[in-house]
Amino acid sequence: MNDFLENNWERLTSLWRRPEEGELSQEEKKILQQQFEIRQAMHGLGSHRYDVDNAWRKIQPKRGRKWMLSVCKYAAMFVLGVSLVYVATRPEPEEKIVRAEVIKPGRLQAELRLGTGVRLALNEHQGVYSSGNAGVEIVNDTVTGKVSYHINEESDQNSLIINELVVPKGGEYSLELPDGTIVWVNSESSLRFPEKFALDQREVFLEGEAYFEVKKDTNRPFYVRTEAGNVRVLGTSFNMCAYPEDRFWQTTLIEGSVMIARGEENVLMKPDEQYQINLKTGKGELKEVLPELYTSWRDGKFYFKAYTFEELVGKLERWYDFTMFYMNESIKTRRFSGVINKHEPLQDMLKFLEMTSDVQFSVKGNVVTASLKNVK
Repeated sequence: MNDFLENNWERLTSLWRRPEEGELSQEEKKILQQQFEIRQAMHGLGSHRYDVDNAWRKIQPKRGRKWMLSVCKYAAMFVLGVSLVYVATRPEPEEKIVRAEVIKPGRLQAELRLGTGVRLALNEHQGVYSSGNAGVEIVNDTVTGKVSYHINEESDQNSLIINELVVPKGGEYSLELPDGTIVWVNSESSLRFPEKFALDQREVFLEGEAYFEVKKDTNRPFYVRTEAGNVRVLGTSFNMCAYPEDRFWQTTLIEGSVMIARGEENVLMKPDEQYQINLKTGKGELKEVLPELYTSWRDGKFYFKAYTFEELVGKLERWYDFTMFYMNESIKTRRFSGVINKHEPLQDMLKFLEMTSDVQFSVKGNVVTASLKNVK
């Protein structure tokens, strides 16, 4: 591999990921993307040498936007030169990610299962529905991905009807409960809730992940029940992750206060704290965190910090609805940090990982195979 790839590649890749320089324009991203592709193609062309250090001195970093444009200008010149050399000397093309098979991101979709037995595909039916209980009206908005319950005085206060919002892999949806509480339900999750809350408490049952903005009502505490633990709140915002197959059960508090209840143990949380339970050992831990790491999914991004590749894939599989197969077990323990736009195709992320790591991918249908480069 030539001197540029050995000594200066990290400098260029840092431009792609450096947050303090602000968002890159589409043109700048395209230029850097071309460099990534050229680097990927340059494997095996070690005989070509370039006086890159001299070229790099001409584009020493400057603060702000002008520096970025300058780097991109010289980078474009370099890409053109390398491209011409590569076209003249390139070997037969090798198979990489199968670009024709695009694994698309998730979308707004969910099913509302009413206690009366009726099932509504919310992403397909815009409008107003009657639940069968007098005074209860269900309003669905397919544009915003939100279903709401509206109750008037004629409804049965003692109704025991339990409904369920089910979000499949590759989906997400939000729900406004009868008391005004709003819940964003993540992929492969479900929330069971009464058609109308009781007079003394509000209670829902979660499996999977959801973000809650609980309407304050001092006379009726709000409970979220899960298999591993329960949360009691009066009025607050928090994220709760309770997938039974995950390593950890987590509640992350954004505003207000919540009480974690586990048997005889009660833990009071403050904002920017997370209570985590190791589902294998049963051990609980309270710690300070950056809430954005655990709530970014609601804002269209996946924010990862020192995640193992296996943990990262576990979350991505729910949103993109694919299955990862590992040719090398050691890949699972590699660490990854970064921010991913969850509305881009999966291949975009896989392509970036290929260019910045020693892992390569092949895609067939909705199955992705990960293997190490240069390992036979």
